[in-house]
Parts: sequence; C-alpha cells; structure tokens
Amino acid sequence: MRRIAISGLGSIGRQHLAACAGLADVRVDLFDPDPALLERADSPLVDRRTRDFADLLAARPDAVVLAGPDRTHVPQLLAALDAGAKVLVEKPVAESAAVARTAMERIADPGRVLVGYVLRHRPVVQRLRTLIHDGAIGRPSAAQVLLGAYHTITVAASRFAHPEPDRLYRDYSHEWDYLRQLFGPIGSVSAVARTTEYAGHVEHPNLVDAMLRHDEVVSHCHIDYVDTVGARTVQVMGTAGSLFADLADGDIRLRRGDGVTYESHAASPADGLLAQLRHLMEMVERGTAPVAGFADGVAALEVADALRASAVTGEWEGVPTTRSSAR
Repeated sequence: MRRIAISGLGSIGRQHLAACAGLADVRVDLFDPDPALLERADSPLVDRRTRDFADLLAARPDAVVLAGPDRTHVPQLLAALDAGAKVLVEKPVAESAAVARTAMERIADPGRVLVGYVLRHRPVVQRLRTLIHDGAIGRPSAAQVLLGAYHTITVAASRFAHPEPDRLYRDYSHEWDYLRQLFGPIGSVSAVARTTEYAGHVEHPNLVDAMLRHDEVVSHCHIDYVDTVGARTVQVMGTAGSLFADLADGDIRLRRGDGVTYESHAASPADGLLAQLRHLMEMVERGTAPVAGFADGVAALEVADALRASAVTGEWEGVPTTRSSAR
C-alpha cells in the first residue's frame, strides 16, 4: 500500500484527489490551512486530514502532490524531499524564476521531482510532438498558438480571490513548456499585454500576444482570461505541410501534398491527471525519470518573466538558458 499526500485543496488539489481513485493500492493524506477546504475534500481513500504541513510529512508518504499557492511550492518541495518523498509540484513551480533558480541549486536529486505540466501526458500533445519530430511536415518554420481560458477563473475561484498582477504569464506556462518540447529552447521573446474591462472578472493584464524565437521556428501566441467559451489550439507550418491540433478536443489535422488526414486523440482533463499520477507512482516504484523535471519548470518561468518584461519595455527580451528535457 502506497501513501500519497496532497497539499492544497483548492480546485486543482481536489482534482488530484479525485484522480487518485484510478490508482491501485493507495491511501491519501490531506493538508490545507483552511479547515473548510480540508473538510470539503472527500474520498474513501482519505486516511488523515491536517492543517500542519509537518504533520502531513510525519506519516512518511511515498509521494507528495503540491497544489497550494505558488509561494508555498518551494518551501514545501524542499521539506518533502528532505522527508524522502517523490514530489509532484504544480506549475508554476515558484512565484518567480529567481526563486525557482535558487531552489534548483538546493535540489540534490532532480529525478525525485515531477512538475505538473499535465499536457505532456495528453495523447494529442504526445502525437503532435511525434509527428513534428518524425518530419511529417518537413522542417517546421512557424507556429501559432491560441488559448482562451476565462473558465479557469470560474473553476479556481479561490486562486483569483485576491488581486495579483501579471499572473497570466505564469498560469499558462503550459504553453511555454510544450512549445519548448516541440521546437527546442526559446532564446528571446516579445510581448504586448492589454487589459479589457468587459470580462466579468478582470485580471491585469487579461490578454497577451507574444512572439517566441526558437532556433529555427518563431511561435506566435495569444493567451487570455477573456474567452468564456474556451479554446486551446496550435497550428504548425513546415516545409512539406502543416499541422493543426485542438488540444481541448484531441483532434489533429495533417495537410501534406498527398492530401489531408484526420486523427482523434480525445481524452478528458481527468485522464491527463491520472496519467500524470501513474507516472509519479512509476517514479516511486521503479525510479523512472520524470518526463517534466524541475529544470523544465524553471525554464518555463524564465520565459514567463521575459514576456512580462518585454510587455513593459516594448523590446525583445532574452531568455536565460536552462538545461532540461525540453527536447
């Protein structure tokens, strides 16, 4: 019987708890400083609830899932590693790239840390990466990403209860992560940020348009906290064709000289979380290397911070190099 500890019982923490039901032979302990959230999280797998993080670790869990506020990730991560656990830390891994870089220097064994870039566990993203790297459209030259995510505000209300400027860049570092997977490191970025007042809940900014330079590819990205319907797509142009992927629905369209083919890789968000937890348990039981390590989390935050700086200065901003598993 394996023991999983979950810290933070807001929207994503409760989703991790629900996903644990798909694992065999596990028991779960819960931590949150808010007694209401602690009691609201319910599952037959739960053994203990506590408002003391040290008490959570005292039971010597095999794995710890960190799903609390960004500022808690680093101190809780270091404590969980000291307690001997393998750790899944939600993105962003810290409140800033500077804090994340300092933490990375203190992690003796990076193989014990998995970052919650759950899109890496979604079949549509895995297939998109395979098609690009296998040359299905020749050499990629450009990409366009569209993300509308106002729904996040509605499902994670506790996260947005307190004003925090510029969080859009970090909240959707998923995009910076999978673009690095697809096309390699991001060397420099340019961004324009805007705030519109017609959204019900207004983040500052709530629209960001960006360009990201890889070695051979330029990615054009739009992300927002405005679109109430929701969209998450990526289109890639290459020397021998193009790809279009709907990351929400799981559909892929491949257009080449010999015609157009369609593939479906539909999977629910819950499926992705379960696949991610299964990977975490493989790290516990077999010593499997994490598919998204802490260095990947740092690299994505470096991109987020550079985008934020570019939106202020109006200039292209360089992105520090972080060694990771992006390719």
